[in-house]
Formats: sequence, C-alpha cells, structure tokens
Amino acid sequence: MTTVAPNPAPRTVTIDRKMNRYGTLTVHVAEENETRHIVEYTSDDLEETLRELPKGASVPLVTEPIGTRGNAWRALSFGR
Repeated sequence: MTTVAPNPAPRTVTIDRKMNRYGTLTVHVAEENETRHIVEYTSDDLEETLRELPKGASVPLVTEPIGTRGNAWRALSFGR
C-alpha cells in the first residue's frame, strides 16, 4: 500500500538571516521553536520573493524537509 503524506500546513516564519549567495535562507519557526535552513525552492518566483525579504520579516510559508539528515528544507509556497 502506498502512503501519501498530507499537505504540510503553512507556518509563519521569520527571516533570521537573509538569503546568502548560495541560496540558503535561515528562518525561525516560532510555533515549533526551531530554526530551518531553506535550500530549495519550487519556483524561481518564490525564491526571488524570499530573497527580497528583509531580516525580521514574517511570512506564512509551506515547507518540507529534504532527506533524512541535517536541517535542510524546501520552500513549497506561501501560505494563506
């Protein structure tokens, strides 16, 4: 039987460090008291919008973990 993961819920993230030249964005998720390193983006538009946000900005963002090790995340979309 194939298990389909539920769609992740958007979480409000706060930009902790602006995106670096390698495309990594560091955010804080207050709801879970954790820091996430976003290293992949589902679209160029999403990546560019996140790149322009200043440190301290908060946005609803849907993310998913990448792989089983480390703290790497993929940004899927902005939440509502």
